[in-house]
Amino acid sequence: MMFTHDDMVRLLRASPFIPFRLHLSDGGHVDVPHRELAVAERRYAAVGLPDPDQPDLPFDRHTLVHYMHVTRYELLRPGPAPADGAPPQGPQAPAGTPA
Repeated sequence: MMFTHDDMVRLLRASPFIPFRLHLSDGGHVDVPHRELAVAERRYAAVGLPDPDQPDLPFDRHTLVHYMHVTRYELLRPGPAPADGAPPQGPQAPAGTPA
């Protein structure tokens, strides 16, 4: 199953919000430490990239993450999986695969 806009929205709207990492088909990843750093568009998400030396300042760079290239997501700290009726995904689970 492919990662979708609805998956991204579910992660961003989770309450409480849990930082997460999107693993990409090229072997890279993009972290979303705060929901305010990402905007879920129809086919991709725009994710702000904070300066590692000053993470509390507004970001001045961003990246586009096309959902078709997201292979899985990983929650970056313990917490409940986003509620949607689907099985939770663990750190090593592909998108759409039970942990």
